[in-house]
Amino acid sequence: MADTISSDRRSKIMSHIKSKDTSIEMMVRRRLFAMGYRYQVNYKALPGKPDIVFTKKRIAIFIHGCYWHGHDCGSRYAHTSQSNKTYWGPKIERTKQRDQEHIQELEALGWKVVVLWECEIKQDFENLLSKLDDLLKNDW
Repeated sequence: MADTISSDRRSKIMSHIKSKDTSIEMMVRRRLFAMGYRYQVNYKALPGKPDIVFTKKRIAIFIHGCYWHGHDCGSRYAHTSQSNKTYWGPKIERTKQRDQEHIQELEALGWKVVVLWECEIKQDFENLLSKLDDLLKNDW
C-alpha cells in the first residue's frame, strides 16, 4: 500500500520527530540528575552514541522508542505502519539490526549496556528508576 499522506505533509510530520532530547529521554535524564547522578549525553566516542553514559562505571544507556526501534511489546507505542510497508518494514528491521550491532560492540569493549523502552518508561517509571539506581550504586 502506498503512503496515504502527501509527500509534503509527510515531510512536515517527519521534520518534527526528534532523534535526541526526546520527552522520554529528558524525563529519565532529569530524574537521574535529581538523584545525584552525573553523566554524559549522546556520547559520540562509543558505538551507537548512547543516550546516557556513565564513563567511570562503563555503563551505556539507550532510550528507544517502541515504534522506531521495532519493540515487540504489544503496547500502543509499538504499532506497525499500515502505509508504505515496503519502506517502513525494512527500515525498522535495519534499525533493530544496527541496535544489536552497537550493543555487541559496546559489550566487547567491556561496557554494560542498558536499553530502556518507551513503554517501560511510560508504564512503570518509578520501578525502572529503582532498578537503575541499584545498578548505578553497584560497583563493578
